[in-house]
Amino acid sequence: MQIRTVLCPIDFSGIDERELAIALEVCRTFGAKLVLHHCLPAAEPGFSRAWEWAKASQGKVPSEAAAVERLRALLDSVAGSVPAEAVVTSGRLVESVLTLAEQLPADLMVLGSHGWSTQDHASVTERVIDRSRCPVLTFQEWAVAPPFRLRAEPGGPPRRVLVPTDLTPASAAAVSHACTLARYPGLHVELLHVVPDDASASACDRAHRALVGLVPPDLVETVSAHVRRGEPGTEITNYVEVTAPAFVILGEHARGFVRRFLTPDTTQAVVRRIHCPAWVIPASSGT
Repeated sequence: MQIRTVLCPIDFSGIDERELAIALEVCRTFGAKLVLHHCLPAAEPGFSRAWEWAKASQGKVPSEAAAVERLRALLDSVAGSVPAEAVVTSGRLVESVLTLAEQLPADLMVLGSHGWSTQDHASVTERVIDRSRCPVLTFQEWAVAPPFRLRAEPGGPPRRVLVPTDLTPASAAAVSHACTLARYPGLHVELLHVVPDDASASACDRAHRALVGLVPPDLVETVSAHVRRGEPGTEITNYVEVTAPAFVILGEHARGFVRRFLTPDTTQAVVRRIHCPAWVIPASSGT
């Protein structure tokens, strides 16, 4: 895993400050370039699209000149900290974000969520995660969490990272990303697998051995393995609440809007519930 370019879509709302802080932390850690992005509607949003823009921009759609000026101010605020540039596009929001991510190409996208999909609202962030080919580092607007840090404070304990895995090939990309991060000083990775409530002791032992088998030999001191019983979404959420990791790395399995609502999707369930940021890795992501 290499992170050379971090894309940070900006909608000039209350979550911009936190998005920028998270993106800067990643860029500083990996020596990556920051790309700020704002998407303007191609035309004034009509009734059929008003829900998307009202939710994404909190009802405020700036002019192109205003957007450029605000992005320039953000670039000035990070000048000398990391390499940075800004892009303004126009069109449909989700498609614009995904197209730019492909063109850069982005190795990571930092995108906060104003709220997740309901019967009346299709979340922009959720649709981006569902279709993105690059990992997405996301967080809940309502969540109260400590400042995002990839590096431990001098003399402080390592930053803990939780990686739930179902031990299927589809989850391998998330584990691989986590093991790469574990090679950075100051990070400790915890692998977690959840078995059914009625799983036998031998089944738990097999799951634990399988988790340990995923750990490269050079990381045995910085990656640990844990097995719990219960319903995966609930147990992962409970584990996050009890252990308070810096962030969670999750593999994305179910793809497509219809499929998401017809099949259980542990990743989406966990991302909606937890207070800490979630680093979502698509199954097709490179390692």
